[in-house]
Amino acid sequence: MTDLFLAVVVTGAVVAFGALISIGNERQRRAIDTLHRAYKQWAVQDLRLKRGTVSAQTRIEDLTAWLTKATSLAFGRKTIVMDYQLHNAPVTTVEFHDAEVGNTVACTLESPEALQSILKKKKRPVLRGELRSNPIFRAGKKTSAIELSMLNAGTMFDIELPIVWNTLTGQVTESDTLWAYILD
Repeated sequence: MTDLFLAVVVTGAVVAFGALISIGNERQRRAIDTLHRAYKQWAVQDLRLKRGTVSAQTRIEDLTAWLTKATSLAFGRKTIVMDYQLHNAPVTTVEFHDAEVGNTVACTLESPEALQSILKKKKRPVLRGELRSNPIFRAGKKTSAIELSMLNAGTMFDIELPIVWNTLTGQVTESDTLWAYILD
């Protein structure tokens, strides 16, 4: 009887300590996430201050070269942008074929969370003649999504993106991030 009582007490203590450790780890994870966001905001602000007045002189002559440079920096590998195409519904998307690895990449201003909620609303086929040619419909939960920002796609990215997006789509944006979804 004493052995059974001792076994129950030891098991209970192990479970209690495990729960306490788990709670502590979760608190540390949240604190680290908060520090990461704060550091990212600081780094962005620091880069903006260092750039000074260069933004007024920014011109983008070759959109394909800009898209190649930005995606190469963000992906951490060489990309070759081939035949980009614009799609408007349900979200504005710039699609291109990456000839370096053979993937289709869809770039949009929508984050994965926002995109999933938009695509959930569009589950049923559109009856007005749209054939869902936008490749963003192929994006799922497991689709690789890469955030392009001034931290990984060039220090002038947040200044260049509104100019490029307006040239490509005719839409004005204040966004400083672009999301690339690797579909194939």
